[in-house]
Amino acid sequence: MVEVQVTVLVEQGFVPTELAMVQDVLRIANRLGHGIRFDVNLCTTTETDVVEGKGGMFVQADPLPTDDAVLSDYLVVLGGTGIGACFNKLRTRLRWCERMGQSIILMSDAAAAWRGLNPEANWITTHWEDHQVWSSATCDQHDKLPLFTKLGRITTAAGMASAADIILSQIVAPRSSWLSQAVSNIMLMDRIRDDGARQPRSENDVNALRLIKLETAIAAMESNLEEPLAMTDLAAISGVSIRQFERKFKAYLGQTPMAFYRSLRLRRAKTLIEQTALPITEIAVACGFGSSSSFAKVYGIEFGVSPSRRRAQLTTNSVSRIHTSHPKGSHNAPVQIPARTPCPPAHTAGADEASVQRTWRRAVDQAR
Repeated sequence: MVEVQVTVLVEQGFVPTELAMVQDVLRIANRLGHGIRFDVNLCTTTETDVVEGKGGMFVQADPLPTDDAVLSDYLVVLGGTGIGACFNKLRTRLRWCERMGQSIILMSDAAAAWRGLNPEANWITTHWEDHQVWSSATCDQHDKLPLFTKLGRITTAAGMASAADIILSQIVAPRSSWLSQAVSNIMLMDRIRDDGARQPRSENDVNALRLIKLETAIAAMESNLEEPLAMTDLAAISGVSIRQFERKFKAYLGQTPMAFYRSLRLRRAKTLIEQTALPITEIAVACGFGSSSSFAKVYGIEFGVSPSRRRAQLTTNSVSRIHTSHPKGSHNAPVQIPARTPCPPAHTAGADEASVQRTWRRAVDQAR
């Protein structure tokens, strides 16, 4: 029996989709047997053994081992909101693991954090949303964006659902190509995507848009967020009249061209607000809004919160995560069990009604 040790690093706010893909691929591989067993261990650098992911998912994790005697074959670092805060500290550990012969897979936000520490490394792959933010900040027009890339012992990857492809191709297939294909069949995957597969990266990457000849107009919109194009220009790019252009957008996308264009710019602004430290006034200009006040108004209508309020929420949440510690105990369980409110006792024959009510009230007050 060949045993393969896989450590999965989960930090606060980890991506449940990525964890599910990693665990399910390796669970099914173990069920099929074939003389190979994958042992999965969840670890964390946080001070608590219960880690909360996005959407309220809780998992129990061990402390990340620092002894090379217990170094696993693979270290898979999941993306999520908490990985960026600890990545500077984690960098030294990752370099050490690489030197010790451990293969490292960095998913989504973890890959983006790695790129932030290695800005000259143009081989690094991130999720396409992070790539768009990076491109906006560095004016990098590099279009090649595969699902993952590998250099030496480090693999950077888009993550999300493609985590299944990455685990199959990087961990399972090197041991048994038959086993990786069998797992993908059970998971109803039409194929295992390799590092040559490209990420869908935008609103424009939809086959239906090509059929109705809107893809060139949307590509032009995405390339001109800072200085929005006029309706006449967009219709001319599509090769149709303005009336036909508006009718196609309403019929297939449910919006007018200008409303769709504004949503593109607002979503880019939202990404910049949440993932960069750029001033809101600069974000407004970069996304084609003439003034901060008009930007704040349409942003609030689109997302239900003002840009400055959203930035403040993120700052508050970050400070809260730093200062909040969760001691071990039943209150860290995934499902909270509320205290039960006592029911009034049954009335027995001859009991004093006022006495019974007083007893019940005291019990309710104590429960509160």
